[in-house]
Amino acid sequence: MDAESSITSALARLGGVYNDPPRVSRDGARLLRSPLGGHLRPKTSPLVYENGDSTPPVLVFTGTIAMSYKGATYNIPVDIYLPPPYPIQPPVIFVRP
Repeated sequence: MDAESSITSALARLGGVYNDPPRVSRDGARLLRSPLGGHLRPKTSPLVYENGDSTPPVLVFTGTIAMSYKGATYNIPVDIYLPPPYPIQPPVIFVRP
């Protein structure tokens, strides 16, 4: 499944959580096609904040992002959540242990 169809499929499961689904789809597909997005995959999951509040399920890009440090490349595991007000509110990014 290509980047755009996997995002479209995930957005269809979310059922209207975003005000601008075409923008979310376009931005997500652009991320997955970028050099940094090659190891990211879209899925859906609630976003849980530090205070315990949570959102309904949203689009999440999960996987690794390559980072170079002192000549070595490290694959950093991340989860990139697009909150419901996206693009008004920026993505929320967690580095996983």
